[in-house]
Amino acid sequence: MAVYEESGLRLDLPDGAHFRLAATTSYRPLSGQSLKEMDFAWVHEGRLVLLEVKDFTETTAMLAGTDFIPVKGQPSPWRFDELVGKITDTLMMLLASWSGNDWGQGLRAELPVAVRKPVKLVLAVGLDLPAQLKVYLSALRIALNARLKGRLKLAGVEAVALMDYDTLISRPVFSPYVTRVATSAKPV
Repeated sequence: MAVYEESGLRLDLPDGAHFRLAATTSYRPLSGQSLKEMDFAWVHEGRLVLLEVKDFTETTAMLAGTDFIPVKGQPSPWRFDELVGKITDTLMMLLASWSGNDWGQGLRAELPVAVRKPVKLVLAVGLDLPAQLKVYLSALRIALNARLKGRLKLAGVEAVALMDYDTLISRPVFSPYVTRVATSAKPV
């Protein structure tokens, strides 16, 4: 197992059946060219699971729902646009790897064998939010899927699952791999 800690989560991912796009040699030359990637990818029951995680619990004093959810007639919040970009770019990279173009062939060679050909995708975003912002999760999920609808259809994905950390780690597709990082009690 490969162990990662990020954004308050610990991921124990199966050797030979996971990857991080940011760690591939194919991705590195493109990383400074406005290309973004989702945090983790692994194979689970024949599907490729792609996960983006964000912990907003330390920055919440100044955050509100409008920092995440687009309002009609106004520019989208940058946090929302960042999620859209990461999901879109990750899909583009995977589709390139499966299309056989020159760049995609390089990436495909770095992927686990089980995903070097097209497989069903599971796209998920896990957010750690304080209680007062969790009420916006449903609206954010709806807005994100509405913005990505056409792109998801091109990749054969029905929807992006967006959930809080507690829900994430309770779902069967994530629970074997994802747990919260144990935190020590802070002195008072």
